[in-house]
Amino acid sequence: MKNLIVICVTLVLISLPWARSAPNTTEQTTISVTTLSPEEECSKHSASCDDCVGVAKAQCVYCQGAKKCKLKKSIIPTDECSLSDAKWGVCWVNYEALIIAVSVIGSVIFLGIVICCCCCCRGKGKEKLKKWEAKWERDRTERKARNDERRAERQQKTDEIRRKYGLVKDEAPYTRFQ
Repeated sequence: MKNLIVICVTLVLISLPWARSAPNTTEQTTISVTTLSPEEECSKHSASCDDCVGVAKAQCVYCQGAKKCKLKKSIIPTDECSLSDAKWGVCWVNYEALIIAVSVIGSVIFLGIVICCCCCCRGKGKEKLKKWEAKWERDRTERKARNDERRAERQQKTDEIRRKYGLVKDEAPYTRFQ
């Protein structure tokens, strides 16, 4: 396995024009690449706010009062400098205004969603109430119709019994004497 890696590295080095050595020598060329830590990357760009904010490898905060570029270690960089002096993302908005604006916009969006949900649920509640009231009204009319039928049947039976025993009520039981 090690031999395979050595062969691959050798082939890559041979194919690169700057890595080629003289045909008779067996020198190897080494390339050293230094990478800066995020703190060093930010402190290197302390010249201006635009340089500091534009660093792509690290999230840097520019402190306007101290005129220094520092690494943003937390969401709210109070350790680095005061919020009114901190510039992050763009130089024309300080971090304090950015936090206030984002919280206001977030609150407005949240309230809008809550209000929409309440309106939708309230509308469904009215439909449900209307359905329930219509059903209750139908049941009420059905009960009234059945009750009227039973009352008519009872009246009919009562009239039959009165005729049977001669207790028929006249329409006008009292008459005038002449």
